[in-house]
Amino acid sequence: MLGPSGPNCNKECDCPISFPSAMYCDSRKLKFVPIVPTGIKYLYLQNNLIEEIKAGVFDNVTDTLRWLVLDNNQITNAKIEKGTIDKLTALEKLFFSFNQITEAVIPPSKSLEELKMTNNKLSKFPSGLLNDKENLTSVSLQHNELTSEGIADAFKGPKKLLSLDLSHNKLKKLPAGVPSSLEILYADFNEIDKIGAGYLKKLPTLRYLRVSHNKLLDSGIPAGVFNVTSLLELDLSFNKLQSIPEINEQLEQLYLQANEINTISAVTLIPLRRVQFKSLHANCFAAGGIQYVSIRQLKKLCTVYCDNKGLKSIPKIPPYTWYLYLQNNLIETMPLDALQNATQLRWINLNRNKITSDKVGEGVLGGMKHLAHLYMDDNLLSTVPSPLPVSLEHLRLSRNRISKIPAGVFVGLDKLNLLDLQGNKLMDDGVTEVSLKGLTSLVQINLAKNQLSSMPLGLPPTTTQLFLDGNNIEKIPADYFKGLPKMAFLRLNHNKLGSAGIPKDIF
Repeated sequence: MLGPSGPNCNKECDCPISFPSAMYCDSRKLKFVPIVPTGIKYLYLQNNLIEEIKAGVFDNVTDTLRWLVLDNNQITNAKIEKGTIDKLTALEKLFFSFNQITEAVIPPSKSLEELKMTNNKLSKFPSGLLNDKENLTSVSLQHNELTSEGIADAFKGPKKLLSLDLSHNKLKKLPAGVPSSLEILYADFNEIDKIGAGYLKKLPTLRYLRVSHNKLLDSGIPAGVFNVTSLLELDLSFNKLQSIPEINEQLEQLYLQANEINTISAVTLIPLRRVQFKSLHANCFAAGGIQYVSIRQLKKLCTVYCDNKGLKSIPKIPPYTWYLYLQNNLIETMPLDALQNATQLRWINLNRNKITSDKVGEGVLGGMKHLAHLYMDDNLLSTVPSPLPVSLEHLRLSRNRISKIPAGVFVGLDKLNLLDLQGNKLMDDGVTEVSLKGLTSLVQINLAKNQLSSMPLGLPPTTTQLFLDGNNIEKIPADYFKGLPKMAFLRLNHNKLGSAGIPKDIF
């Protein structure tokens, strides 16, 4: 795959002639580090079974090796002999992830730029290890067992450090003593319950801060701690916050999903002219908990996921919810007050429940002035719900028990462009000339897998796609498509059409 190797290469590895300073020893089931020849600057040893590093293997490259990649091996500290990594004075990148080291392995090189030791068993990273690493810009230590005490003052030394990843550890607080040059700090999946007052003031160039999946409470966030001009992205999701903390107007992205937020004040959001609330999912807003200014800021953001939970009724939905997912439950009823708080709904998915027409409260849907998508596939409906919101654009009612479309049920729905009624029990007398009256914008209608024996009447002239497969249709009237000038897609497979039932030149 790499082509012929150059003459200066260990027999266990490949050294491409086009890149003679690199030696590829990766993915070869090696149990040891081979002796590295003179002239090699880039050494790849990842994805092997290496358990030890013996003295002497780097003797030819102590002052020339720049990259050392040892990811995905079985190396322990006890099997790293002296005279190996501790002699590499020119190393720029050391990748030591997915091994079994319990103590950091740091080369003496002052040229080190990137250090990765993720997915090991580090419980501490003593101060002083990085003191002379004046060129170090990135440190990745996620997925270890580091504690706050174990990393005290560990990162003071590298004055050019830009990125520090300490996610998936056991930290109780954000690391102290990090250099003011830092731009990225990730501390997700720890046990952090508070942020020190003025912490971000000491990091004037910090752009990205992630503290998701921790134990942050409102009481652990001092006033104004995140109100700094440098911050562009702030992730506080999956904590225990009950309110949105004060943030600076320069912030661009804010993540808050899966907290316990129940109130949002106007004061909090007024300065946020640029911010994108990436998510507020799985928070619970009480009635009156969001003030007017917040509505404008938070539209398109509030989504409630209640799918696959075995629900037998619709729970109380927070105000200003836009997207509501209730599919795959055991819901049987839609009482009039089921959605009374959720007046801003745009999308409801009730697929795969047990809702019957007699248990749908009259008017439960009609008052939703913004609802655009209503999905009620795979229920037990015997008729089309009525009244429907005039804002509706997509209506899916497939695989129910609907046998008739009442006259006038679609009157006023001039925005509806998709109607899906496949897999019901519609017969010819259930789809009359007036059944679809009012659908002046209809583009697609799906009447497949019903019990129609003739082509449906009263289709709007805007109809472009018509699905009629799986019925009992025997013939097509000669002038059927004259009133359908935009028809472009027609399905009639699996019917009872014979040659006599298809007029000449009908298509």
